[in-house]
Amino acid sequence: MRIHPHAPSKSLRGDNTGRCLYCHNVVWWYDRADGGRIPLLPRQFPTSRVPPRARWSVDAGVARLGSVEDTCWIAHPTVCPGIEHEEFTDTGLADLHRQSAINMQTAIREGRFSAPLTGAENDDQDASRERGGRSTRRDVVAYHSVHLLAPSTVGELLCVALSEATGQRCDNLVRDDRAGFQGEWAEIEMPYPRDPTGDAPLWEGQTMWVWSLNNVSYKESVRWRDQHCPAHAAESTTPDAHPRECEHFDPFRHSSHIRYQRPTTVPMFSPEPSKATRLICAGKGCDAGKVGAVPDREVVEGLGWMCYKCRPKHTARRATHRRWEADPGRAGQG
Repeated sequence: MRIHPHAPSKSLRGDNTGRCLYCHNVVWWYDRADGGRIPLLPRQFPTSRVPPRARWSVDAGVARLGSVEDTCWIAHPTVCPGIEHEEFTDTGLADLHRQSAINMQTAIREGRFSAPLTGAENDDQDASRERGGRSTRRDVVAYHSVHLLAPSTVGELLCVALSEATGQRCDNLVRDDRAGFQGEWAEIEMPYPRDPTGDAPLWEGQTMWVWSLNNVSYKESVRWRDQHCPAHAAESTTPDAHPRECEHFDPFRHSSHIRYQRPTTVPMFSPEPSKATRLICAGKGCDAGKVGAVPDREVVEGLGWMCYKCRPKHTARRATHRRWEADPGRAGQG
């Protein structure tokens, strides 16, 4: 087996075939474009017969929601008989759910599968796969709007790439003490999903502590997201020996791992930013950043650094305010 050199996914296809933990049906695991993994049904279906919400496409080994081709893939949790579903309104999905249920009952009768577990349709089952972490404590790693639940603490997170020396999973840590700044503890608002009915979750407005990668370089953030050590970063063509263990953080399913207090223990690497601290634009609603020295002309007195888009807006507002102070009547007419 080999991996295409330009494929974003580094997973060997032979390692991606498995069985659902809830119904024992065969599934094919794929990396998702947003960094997670998802089990798909092991064949494609005509797109016209699949509702838009259930359509998936696979490009270069990476699964994405939606499809514009004549055929598409279907996520297994959509029709898994071991998961509670609302009543199927689509005949095609109902038939797939019925056939999967028959397969599950046959496996139970033949002794190949025990009583089914219980799960949720949005459960990608990554949590139940084997973990390489060395601690029961699990930290949330955040990079802007992406929140991933690590299988261990951030200081114990292991690389998932294949070691050419041993032929087994790499035993290096994702963290790199030589790289200096590797993130910091940050307090953020709870990333709860929006309720279409307008009802607010119990923890609306509450905060949690996460390991923030916002101020690290983009290259380093990708390495952490892919769960690779520096030797197996994005430039490496070495395949993964184990599926990525970082799963998407869901406050409903992972409430026991929410840190409401700042951790008293810190990773072995320095929790303080290096000299090249990333500054955030002082403009209202702007999240632009800058790393390195800041010229005096880019600093707005009393506010701080502003990007090239916000500085002219601020200057224009200040000029309008001065005209209004000088002649309120003429400023109002203008």
